[in-house]
Amino acid sequence: MTEPDKSALKARNQLLGMFVALCILDITLVIIVWDMWAIGRILLTIVVMYFVFQGKKWAKWLLMGICSFLVVALVAMVILLRTKLSTMVIVGSLIMAVLSAIIAIYLASSQDLRHYLAWKRQNNPQ
Repeated sequence: MTEPDKSALKARNQLLGMFVALCILDITLVIIVWDMWAIGRILLTIVVMYFVFQGKKWAKWLLMGICSFLVVALVAMVILLRTKLSTMVIVGSLIMAVLSAIIAIYLASSQDLRHYLAWKRQNNPQ
């Protein structure tokens, strides 16, 4: 088994960093607004991300869909409920929308990440 090149590992680490930042921000917002239903969405996203890091193509596409939906839902929520939301929730939601968009674009466009996931599929056939 050969190791992936450094640029592929760097791409994996960048995605992991963005995902951790997204989870921390999401958990913080859930605590602030006390939305316990969102915990299930967070757990689902973490499980899907685990499968992305295992190289599963379906998980990559599902995570891109989740992130894209988050962008639309969060922006719509801020537009429709801006008078009822605190400034902290609005800012946090918009930051989360931007970060979700960046993750979706990164998943779709990073060649180095694509190489890492292909290496993962090749070396972890299940």
